[in-house]
Amino acid sequence: MNLLNRALISIKRQPIKNGMLLILIFTLGIVMSVAISAQTAIVAMEEQVMMRVPAVSTIQLDNVAIASEMGVHIRDSRIWDETELPTINEILAVANLPYVRAYDFYLHIGLFSRDLDWAVLELDESRLTGISLRDAEQAMSGLRFWNDDNAEIFNFRGVSNPEITDIKAGLLSLVSGRTFYENEIDNEAMVAIISQTFAQANNLSIGSVFPIHSAVHDQIEMVNEGIYSFAQAWLDERFMVHHEILEFEVIGIFDVEREWDYQNYQGQDVFTTLNDLATLHNRIYIPVTVADRVLRTEHEAGLELLIQMRGLWSHEAWPELDQEPELQAIFLLYDPRNLTTFTEQANELLPDFWQVVDLSDSFRQVIASMDTVLEIADLILWLALAATITVLTLTLVMLFRERRQEVGIYMALGAKKSSILRQFLIEIFFITTVGIVLALFTGDFVAGQVSRNMFEQALIERENEPPAEIPHELRIFNPNDIPFEELIEMYDTSLTIQASVIFIGISMAVVLVSTSVPVILILKTSPKKVL
Repeated sequence: MNLLNRALISIKRQPIKNGMLLILIFTLGIVMSVAISAQTAIVAMEEQVMMRVPAVSTIQLDNVAIASEMGVHIRDSRIWDETELPTINEILAVANLPYVRAYDFYLHIGLFSRDLDWAVLELDESRLTGISLRDAEQAMSGLRFWNDDNAEIFNFRGVSNPEITDIKAGLLSLVSGRTFYENEIDNEAMVAIISQTFAQANNLSIGSVFPIHSAVHDQIEMVNEGIYSFAQAWLDERFMVHHEILEFEVIGIFDVEREWDYQNYQGQDVFTTLNDLATLHNRIYIPVTVADRVLRTEHEAGLELLIQMRGLWSHEAWPELDQEPELQAIFLLYDPRNLTTFTEQANELLPDFWQVVDLSDSFRQVIASMDTVLEIADLILWLALAATITVLTLTLVMLFRERRQEVGIYMALGAKKSSILRQFLIEIFFITTVGIVLALFTGDFVAGQVSRNMFEQALIERENEPPAEIPHELRIFNPNDIPFEELIEMYDTSLTIQASVIFIGISMAVVLVSTSVPVILILKTSPKKVL
């Protein structure tokens, strides 16, 4: 009789004991299936969530860390006065990391006009929730919303990347004209790229030239004359210590690819997001060299005035008198999954207390919930493995001891230990294979439900946590929150080839470890002692 037939007969001869062994393996297999199901679902979901995070980063000062180091309040001006700003070379070192697809270092500058209109976006009042149309328009408006006689202030972004990193990031798309040439960046060319909304509001097109004002105001004199709203006197020559009219030629027009979502904002988020979107539509791109020259001219013109103001009014927020224009930076990565590695390597290249930040925190609650489930799944898996190895080993040892005389007879009849060992292994692997297969398919539904409930509970526990602080320079990139229902759908615990291979591989490894003690006992068995 061959080994296979002998093993099958032995299994049939002890149906109750082998059935109990099968149920044991099946039960422990389901427990392991829950853990493995949760792990594979979390890994797959984390991939999907990270792909939702925009692959953009920026640099900002860690105010909390430096305030703690200095022992001052987080708003104390000494934080900035005593902090070394990142240099162009340091920014370029970060930009040269292999994860970066495009980058830009830039300057912001506010310039004024009475002639140009702020472009207000049109909204569908019937689709607005939690906010009136007037409040929405107020959030998107410029200064003229408050007073028809006011001048407008426009945000000019001086960029170093001729191709405009915001366009490469998909935030904007060029609809007509062109972006900058390298020599225009280098030679302070008076050229600008504007939005289609802003162009339509001001009857501008490619080749149009528009004037804008750079001015520094004597705020002390304004207050002396009872003018506390500086916007009312921005273009009043009496209060100007510096005034320059700049003229820019429109060379490109862009459209904003981000549309307003009527559903996914609540409370203050509505006002902030509408304001950010309107500011983007009214943003004007110019060469960074032009912005730098204008900022330095304004700073030099206002330096004496600033000294007087610091002498008259004590205020923690006064800037350092000889402060350089602060360069800001944005980095566009090839893959959002590299954000963490990029941040770690980039932070080593920056001055103390400066750090690279991104938008992964906007999914902090989801990621934290996934981490919670993953920790629980890991714990369950390790406990299940330990329990399975222990219980299975003890069970197999017990079954072997009950069959010692059978083993002794085989050996007395001349059967080799290796032959007996193979028979036992065939029996064990036959029973465990059936249990594993049953646990794999029957347990898939149970495991999916249990691990899904674990994830839902983790999400619910964290839904009342305060929202993550979004870096100001990246707010316009911030994606909408993923709805709860969509998150649950993304948590896919269905049986996959990968999960099946992992489950079967771990189960077989457990069986091999568990059979090691019975195998040793068989090898040490002497027929004389048994019989």
